[in-house]
Amino acid sequence: MYRVSTGYVGLLIRTLKAEGLDVDRLSAEAGLDVRKLKDKNAFYARKKVYRLVEMAAAQVPADVGLKVYPSLAPGHMLLVGYVMMSSATLQDALESLCRYCSLLSNGESITLTETAGGMHLQIHELPEAGFPMPRLYADVKVAAALAFLRWLVGGQVLQPLAVDFTYPEPTDTTAHQTLCGGSLRFGMPSMGIVFDRRDLQLPLSTADEMLARLHEEFAEARLSELNGCSLRSRVRALVMEHMSRGECDINTIAAALCVSKRTLQRGLEREGVQFKEVIDEARQQMADYYLRRTRYSLTEIVDRLGFYDQSSFYKASARWFGMPPGRYREHAAAC
Repeated sequence: MYRVSTGYVGLLIRTLKAEGLDVDRLSAEAGLDVRKLKDKNAFYARKKVYRLVEMAAAQVPADVGLKVYPSLAPGHMLLVGYVMMSSATLQDALESLCRYCSLLSNGESITLTETAGGMHLQIHELPEAGFPMPRLYADVKVAAALAFLRWLVGGQVLQPLAVDFTYPEPTDTTAHQTLCGGSLRFGMPSMGIVFDRRDLQLPLSTADEMLARLHEEFAEARLSELNGCSLRSRVRALVMEHMSRGECDINTIAAALCVSKRTLQRGLEREGVQFKEVIDEARQQMADYYLRRTRYSLTEIVDRLGFYDQSSFYKASARWFGMPPGRYREHAAAC
């Protein structure tokens, strides 16, 4: 079953609400539980999202999908957005998008290839029998990608050489021209954007090498977790996300999963683990990363991992690594 992240669906719903649609009713008819939007690690079945889009498309202008452009916020791209934001250049960001696109949807693949005319970003929507991709959905994909990439380069001009759409050319392409400029290509095998090679070397003002490594670490862990899809893995990912904010008790994690505390406890028990053990696993993974790959002081790491004091951290380090944190850092640097 192909799935779509709550970030994408949230952007879509926000756009449809702006058109005055009763999105709660339409979502219910499509089989989508809007309460799940609060869970940033959750997904919806893509065929249900298509169904919502088809019902909405009958009530709005044909080009409404392109209107997501001004509505997009970095948060809609979830963890993938943070990896891209901390990248050094636009090309680095696009390569990260290609690598981690399945965190947004496992029903698409994204590639970046060099062509005679420039660098071609292609979004390949994987087909599902009986569920053709609606035009509105395709427009959301293209407009969201273009909006986020332009946001990444800030005030710098990012004008694509060409923009590809899979559906036939509409009678009125005014909205397409306004949004995309350049050359519009309809009836293409996949959605896509062609960039000038020079534009992909644009530096990002949000670039941060240390954060890039951290975000990539989380993204890689998330990829592995999605392959397993266990509750334990989902809880660990949420713990790692919330820990540095100081909001990492079981009630917070249960709320993020849209379940009760008791339901979460029972689910973990079925997998043979307790919440405190998952907390410990997440702390160990993050401690290993901070000690090996960052210059955070031990005091900062204690705060980020949510320990009450350094003594607790030292005891945990001895249990995890067989040595105090300072020595573990020295040992890792020498390897």
